[in-house]
Amino acid sequence: MRDVFGKFANLDAGRVLDVATGRGEFIHVIKQVFASYTQIIGIDSSEKAVQYTEKLFPENNIEIYKMDAFAIRFEDAYFDTVCISNSLHHLADLDKAFTEIMRILKPGGMLLVCEMYRDGVQSEAQKTHTMMHHWISEIDRISGVYHAQTYLKEEILGFISSLPCDRTEVEDYYQPVDNPKDAKNCESLLNNCNEALKRLENLGSHPDLLAHGKKLKDRINEIGCASASRLLITTYKK
Repeated sequence: MRDVFGKFANLDAGRVLDVATGRGEFIHVIKQVFASYTQIIGIDSSEKAVQYTEKLFPENNIEIYKMDAFAIRFEDAYFDTVCISNSLHHLADLDKAFTEIMRILKPGGMLLVCEMYRDGVQSEAQKTHTMMHHWISEIDRISGVYHAQTYLKEEILGFISSLPCDRTEVEDYYQPVDNPKDAKNCESLLNNCNEALKRLENLGSHPDLLAHGKKLKDRINEIGCASASRLLITTYKK
């Protein structure tokens, strides 16, 4: 795989916002790939995610806040860089979220979107990842949590093309694995599956979803898993 993040190696990201930061996975990426940054702020609507993530980053210039993407409590043109990674399908109103993102991003500032997609040519191991993701999204919706299926590639590109931005660059990439059946490679996905099965049992009678989850566990053991393909999109506010 090409180093799709290599183009950031000489860039100062300035003041960075990571939208829907979750467990802070993309904050680790920001710290690694940019030459420098002034500050990183992560926001998420989940109190549990915020409590978890703020413990990971004790640095004075990294802060995590409970805040949703539809009402970002920062002034206009506050951030030099805004990132959102694998979270578009978690946002119920993308138009509202992008309106807020454009508001708090400086003119000339960079928007970085990293998002998995469900179509295209993907290996059977990658399809396992997508199938698992969609199954968990069904459980989330039953629980009252908004979680759509992952988007088609062209849908993601369409969202970005509608923004008041230019100089857009798109990288299509995936994370190759030597052995899709390797236990370490599949450990995280199996853990997520087991946690989701426990949630389902607590939610009551959903026999079809329970059966589907057990088939997915079998699929992980038989076929293995690999991360679905993703788009890395960089674009700049006009």
